[in-house]
Amino acid sequence: MKRRNTNLAKRVTATIMAAAMVMGLVACGSAESSQEIGSDTSSQTANSTEAGESNVEASPITKDVTINIRVMNEAKNVDKVIAKYEEMVADDPVMSKIHPNIEYVIGADYKDKLNMALSAQEDIDLMFCGSWYGLTKFIQEGDFADLTEYFDNDQFPGLKTAFSGQFLDAMTSYVRQEDGSYTKGIYGINMANAYEDSRGFMYREDLRQKYGCDEITDRDSLMAFVKTVCENEPDMMGVNLWNFFYLDSPVYTGKHDNVFSQDSTEVFGDQTRIYVGLSEDHTKVLNVVVAGDSEEEFAKMPEGYQYDFITEYAVKRTEWNSYLNPSRGETTPVEKPAAISYSALSEFENRSKEAMENVPESEWRFYVIDDAQRNKEEGAVICDIATNNWLVVPEWSDKKLATMYFLDWMFGSKEAHDLFQYGIEGEDWEAIGDNGMKNTDISDEEKYVMPGYSFTWNPNYVRYSELVLNNAELKADFDYAYSDSTYQLSPLAGFSFDASNVETEVANISALSNELRLNISLYEADEAVEKLQTWHADAEAAGLETVRQELITQLQQFLDAKNNQ
Repeated sequence: MKRRNTNLAKRVTATIMAAAMVMGLVACGSAESSQEIGSDTSSQTANSTEAGESNVEASPITKDVTINIRVMNEAKNVDKVIAKYEEMVADDPVMSKIHPNIEYVIGADYKDKLNMALSAQEDIDLMFCGSWYGLTKFIQEGDFADLTEYFDNDQFPGLKTAFSGQFLDAMTSYVRQEDGSYTKGIYGINMANAYEDSRGFMYREDLRQKYGCDEITDRDSLMAFVKTVCENEPDMMGVNLWNFFYLDSPVYTGKHDNVFSQDSTEVFGDQTRIYVGLSEDHTKVLNVVVAGDSEEEFAKMPEGYQYDFITEYAVKRTEWNSYLNPSRGETTPVEKPAAISYSALSEFENRSKEAMENVPESEWRFYVIDDAQRNKEEGAVICDIATNNWLVVPEWSDKKLATMYFLDWMFGSKEAHDLFQYGIEGEDWEAIGDNGMKNTDISDEEKYVMPGYSFTWNPNYVRYSELVLNNAELKADFDYAYSDSTYQLSPLAGFSFDASNVETEVANISALSNELRLNISLYEADEAVEKLQTWHADAEAAGLETVRQELITQLQQFLDAKNNQ
């Protein structure tokens, strides 16, 4: 594992124990935190500690300590919530000595500030890191502490309750070594309220009723509604689809059938996704394919995917073209209201409220795209069971124990969690039953604001809004999205591609991919096929096969290590 040449203690402390950092970070009073897969410790899970036993330093916090926390995007009136926290823990001999100090950085500046914090080893003990900022690379370089020993640990019951089962498995990172082996550990805490967002369309229910269209229950009835609106509403377009390219592919559905395409294998960019075919027991890599590959390559894939299904998806996408914004792709496209708009379920409430502000007479409903999810089938969603939002502890912080005690408290009860997510009950918000909430009329100047995705989200502490509580159909969609039984952990969860051996090839092929512009459907069917064929020929010349073989090698090493073979 590559490591920065930094101290694990405070910057003013002498450099010590450098040799012990080769395989893992040294936790407070602990032995090695990382476990090498295939070693004697591999019979334990990466996330388990025998009940009542722990390597965590046993002595509690005995002196006052301030933990510095950085979140992404605006947090307002945090002082009053911290004051309430101090009141709640005043009689606790440990928590009363732990004082959180929370600052925020706006999203536009966050990446630069994050890199500066890592380079300068700033006095930060807990901070947000989005996966798009390079989380995997930072873990590989040793910037973040291994927190494995704090989870599934009776000394930290709050964390044990809030992060358990497959969610904890999903938080485990597998770090590739130079010899192709892997170590595993928990280097970040995932912020999620659902493991994966349901994707669908918000549609104009008032127009459906106005024109007597059938209830929208499948793709055909959806498209018939769009067609009717376009024929009768000349000032509207049919679909606001923006960059939702792989609409009918395994990326967004549960129909994987041993074929997987995930962010960790998205080597060349979203427009030329890579699909990985695995054996039925998910222990062997059968092949890795991209659009335009030969029949011989697709023949190695699992049954049902032994043809160029990727190009087929691109062609199917062009069926939407006549209903899309006609000025898409222009420098300043003219936006029109749409009969249906792509939306994640979690965004539906805000997006529909905004739409009603623009068109007060409009009424909106939500349609889930995937058949299995729409029918509420168990285990229909195969994914990483981890969002892009993470909290990390810098490896140089000497307040890791205090930080984890604070997180254990915050995630230890609904009352504690709600305080930092919503603010002071009765002042910033009011409870509706056990699982609902509504905002109060407090002024914007006084209201507590916390970007929950950056600090507090957890599937165990979800509260429904009034809109959801009062809409049985919508609540059923949210119930399904929040249920553990909806999800299966992908066998590729935890994998990350190390492109160091093929950097030039990946860069050159990615540049070709970026030129395609398939994601806004500028092409008709024949032209889309031609563009992909041209891309494939150019990609082959740029080293596509070299990248394919490197990816297959790393994926197989990963699976072998993960399955202890």
